[in-house]
Amino acid sequence: MSCKPKNIKIPVNDNPGLHEVWDNSPVYILRKIEGQDTVADIKLGQTISSTKWLVAADKRLTLNQLLPALQKLYHKRRKVSIHSDGKGKLYFTYMDSVQQKVSFIEATDLDFVPEIYTSKEYFEQYPLADSEFKKLHLYIYPDKIVLNDSIKLGSNDAKQKLLTRIKELVSQKDSVLNKIYLNFDKHTDFDRFLNYYTFLNNNTLSKTKLSSKIFIFTP
Repeated sequence: MSCKPKNIKIPVNDNPGLHEVWDNSPVYILRKIEGQDTVADIKLGQTISSTKWLVAADKRLTLNQLLPALQKLYHKRRKVSIHSDGKGKLYFTYMDSVQQKVSFIEATDLDFVPEIYTSKEYFEQYPLADSEFKKLHLYIYPDKIVLNDSIKLGSNDAKQKLLTRIKELVSQKDSVLNKIYLNFDKHTDFDRFLNYYTFLNNNTLSKTKLSSKIFIFTP
């Protein structure tokens, strides 16, 4: 990724990730100003379907701005053709602020659900979906976090406090597995999204699973 465009600012966080991914093609999602609007400009021309895709998206883009580009990207990544089985891997790119290295986290299976439902509304509509799990609904806004509609956290040490709260809700004696569903305010920027996704992916607790569905909602 050393030849990345100069005008892209990739996310920065303190969560460890992969530092090398071999046999790859770079994908860039740039922040572009068109009149009064800010849009995501995706560069897909040089991707090779048989390689792993390393996606560098500008951290300043909001999820609302980024979503059309992500949908286009995942559609192409999962498309079956004579050159691809539709199962190729995809990674998001960020800077590890601790080791000061460009890092990667796999995001192949993520499914972005756009604005139709929050996770709680989704399971009210489809009560049999993921019925084997006890559900934890996590809402992430630009300036706060809400867990299960009642536990609210501010910005200071929010990630570690969040982990403590989740531990309090997860009973190790219960035979039912827990699943965390991430909901992001559509105005949340990609930097904050990737920070929390990477953190929770790295800190999955015993008997707890992180859902691949990412719900984008309008507050």
